[in-house]
Amino acid sequence: MAYRIFLYFGLMAFGWFLSSRGLIHKRLMNKISLVQTFFLFGLIFVMGIRVGMDEQVISSIGEIGFKAFIFAVATCSFSILFVYIARKKFINDVNITGGRND
Repeated sequence: MAYRIFLYFGLMAFGWFLSSRGLIHKRLMNKISLVQTFFLFGLIFVMGIRVGMDEQVISSIGEIGFKAFIFAVATCSFSILFVYIARKKFINDVNITGGRND
């Protein structure tokens, strides 16, 4: 496990070195976002396959979905509540966006 982490950071350092020295071609730099997106989708695909092959996950997908829904609703609700409380406590200017219209 530690070997993979060091390999990952080594590859990142090598890429940084090449980029800082200007050794990466300009056309490749322009397409780097496309390359990153391709590999990200590949990673998500492989992770989905690994999770989908796990029988324990498939058998409890309803419970996982319910817990995810509760977590999402609670996160959104408390975020809105805390922003509302912080705005009322710390912001007294009514001329900001969202204040009362004159």
